[in-house]
Amino acid sequence: MKPKNDKQIDFIRLEKGEIWNPKAGDNKIIIVMDGEIYSSSSTSNRIKIPAFNMIFYPFQDKVSLEAMKKSEIVLIGFSNRSELCCILSSLHRSQEQEEGIALLPIKPVVVTYIQVLQEYISKGIDDCNLLDLKLKEFWYILKNFYSEKHLHGFFKMLAWDDFLFSEQVHTYLPEIRSVRQLAEKMSYSYSGFNKRFRRVFNTSAYNWVRNHKAKQVYQDICQTNKSLKEISTNYNFATLSHFNEFCHKNLGCSPSEIRRKNRTKQYL
Repeated sequence: MKPKNDKQIDFIRLEKGEIWNPKAGDNKIIIVMDGEIYSSSSTSNRIKIPAFNMIFYPFQDKVSLEAMKKSEIVLIGFSNRSELCCILSSLHRSQEQEEGIALLPIKPVVVTYIQVLQEYISKGIDDCNLLDLKLKEFWYILKNFYSEKHLHGFFKMLAWDDFLFSEQVHTYLPEIRSVRQLAEKMSYSYSGFNKRFRRVFNTSAYNWVRNHKAKQVYQDICQTNKSLKEISTNYNFATLSHFNEFCHKNLGCSPSEIRRKNRTKQYL
């Protein structure tokens, strides 16, 4: 079956006095498009967020939002992933940072971005591949329309060592066949790597690597003209038989069936 959309981008409407607790386990960017909310977390004090501002919380935080008036919110949830690396990898961490959480004002380009998303959703366009592309677009907007100083202030609650660990995972991922190989590449013991991975990604290394690989394989089968043998080789499967077995187990059917069903769907 096709990997599920994890609702990385969601639109929330809150009535005055309504309290909402976002799902735990993801890094979160909360964008207040209209109204006014108070936000608090397990590691920070209550803070007022007026309209046209956004705030970031790392996945470790349990967040609670309270609407001070009727409010419209956009929630962007993500793991420590390569798209975020494209923003922060070129930045040098500032040694002098103010305490507390920083709000980031919404620029007109972000408003336009949100409006386009709303138009897609109003038309019933809710495809996970499209949302992945829109999430990448959001990272490029942040990188190109905000200063390094503002981005550092905004993401300062993200543990820098964890970010570097995440960046290494994504760098070595195309080269490995197993979690054990990944641990060796990054000079960790197997048990030490799994412990660190769970702390950074909030899930087991085995499940994350398997799900990430399944998603990438599915996209290559459906969205490229690469031969199945080429895809198998690119993802380091030992044989086509292993590739077929992986697809059956994680995607519900063989690579050829996935491609045929996707092409049939396109012509309906």
